[in-house]
Amino acid sequence: MRFMGLYWKKRTGTLVELLEELKTRFDQKSTGAKIAVLEKLSTREIKDADTLETYHDTLCFMRTYPDSSLVLKRVEKELRGFGSRVDLYQAVSRNRRVRELMDTGIVNTVVLHEFSHELTAALSEWFGELVEIDREQYDERETDPIADFLSILVAWQENDTLDNESTLDVAEWLEYARGPGDPSNLGALLKIFSGSGLGSMLQRHLFESAEIPIRWTLTDCPASRTLKRVPWKKVFFQRQPLAGRTKDLRAELAKTPSPLTLLTPKQGEAYVRHIKEVLGVRVRELHPLIHSNPAEVYLYEPGRGVQLAILGNQMDIRLPLESNLGAMLVRNGMPVGYGIGSMLFERAEVAINVFPAYRGGESPFTVQEFFRLFCHHFGARLLLVRSYQIGDDNTEALESGSFWFYYKLGFRPVKKRVRRLAEEEFERVRADSSYRTPMRMLKRLSKSDVFFHIDPDRMDGYEELPVEKIGRIVTKYIADRFGGRRDEAIRESVKHVARTLNIKGWRRWSRDEITGLERLAPLVATFPDLQEWTVREKAALARLIRAKGGRRERDFVRLSNSCSRFKKTVEDLAFGRIAPACR
Repeated sequence: MRFMGLYWKKRTGTLVELLEELKTRFDQKSTGAKIAVLEKLSTREIKDADTLETYHDTLCFMRTYPDSSLVLKRVEKELRGFGSRVDLYQAVSRNRRVRELMDTGIVNTVVLHEFSHELTAALSEWFGELVEIDREQYDERETDPIADFLSILVAWQENDTLDNESTLDVAEWLEYARGPGDPSNLGALLKIFSGSGLGSMLQRHLFESAEIPIRWTLTDCPASRTLKRVPWKKVFFQRQPLAGRTKDLRAELAKTPSPLTLLTPKQGEAYVRHIKEVLGVRVRELHPLIHSNPAEVYLYEPGRGVQLAILGNQMDIRLPLESNLGAMLVRNGMPVGYGIGSMLFERAEVAINVFPAYRGGESPFTVQEFFRLFCHHFGARLLLVRSYQIGDDNTEALESGSFWFYYKLGFRPVKKRVRRLAEEEFERVRADSSYRTPMRMLKRLSKSDVFFHIDPDRMDGYEELPVEKIGRIVTKYIADRFGGRRDEAIRESVKHVARTLNIKGWRRWSRDEITGLERLAPLVATFPDLQEWTVREKAALARLIRAKGGRRERDFVRLSNSCSRFKKTVEDLAFGRIAPACR
């Protein structure tokens, strides 16, 4: 380590660089050095945007991986006062609108994005006037997208204004239309949507087709990356070197997992808000996470300060066969990333993104626990990572070495030619410790999904279940049997399936359970041998169908794996091994 005294008179940027070097060192000498540098930086002004952001992200990392209570206390103090640093930077720099820090999610900056309808409505409700239509960007457009559909949202008589006022300014009209409880023009527009009588899916489509620029001002905002905390029980102090990647993933996955705890709906609502805020300030949206279901939120705590919050989906976005489970990754109360586990029978398609500020920490441990969770608590036997996650048209993944991370865990490319290429390249890596795979080779290696099976004897290959063919079978069934009339097809399929499976009293099911039946019935109606199923098999299928619309989609996941006749029939139809029924 450099002699600390040499740095006290150095420029502020040098001290920030030193702190960044120290953040991953966890010995007594480094702890003292961290505190000393933090003390010195607390008196320094930072007038450069890049240095300010680097300092911020280093503080966030140290808050996530503290090695002592003194470091934790000092870091928290710096983060709580970071808004003042941003204000000072704004005052003394030429960047008066803090454009260089826009979309960083740092406290007292601005996020500007075309958010989805769901997230916009939530942010407007929670943060009021701080979330508004960005008039500057909106006015730059040649056409007014809100004006194009406003007439179908408002009261009929209001069209006298919309149709006859040739110079109508929508922003001014929204100001005029605001009620006493509307915090902003955006709030007024959202209220017009919700009171329009249109279905939620149509509202969502209209709003998002308008691509409305939303400005979210993060003044003293607890949702900012700087101040955001998720409740945690006890701080885990990092007094040993960071845990690395396991040498035997199968052995790790075989170990007994931590319990998966279902939270109460009230607790679930809090976690749904957490993940929306976490993604929103980072200008990231993942459909299953933004539409999380408060009634299905689980907490998994494997130790080392890690929490994995697993979130099911609202009924209106659930897929017919697959089940998407979102995840928020948390360490010592700091949100460090997010993920998805998409279950289809025993396959879990997994995608994990650790936020840049926290890379270089104990991400391997978190990833391994994410895999263990899905294997033990959702019945996954095969883990699949899409090519995008390892660098296919994804520069961030290429630069982070994502392909080798998964390869060294035991994942292998699905495509045989890429697998052979990877084996050859890995031999080069093993033969020469100084060798680094060139970017052009990483791009070639990223052109295939990669998979890992719990059973080592099933690593010779993987064939994806073509769910798109299932969709085509249903389309053909509706076209041939009902002349393309989908409402009739659903209605008659429900009757047929309920009668064949002897589902009595289904009309008294909940609305979501009936929706699940309506979504699966056209597929089940194409099963060629449904009449021949045993009483037990039919009862299992009836439970499975009802579970699709149940409060917890995890029940559907587990039942779909245990209902072997259903699984085999779907696979046989998809791979063309049997022909669908033609009633």
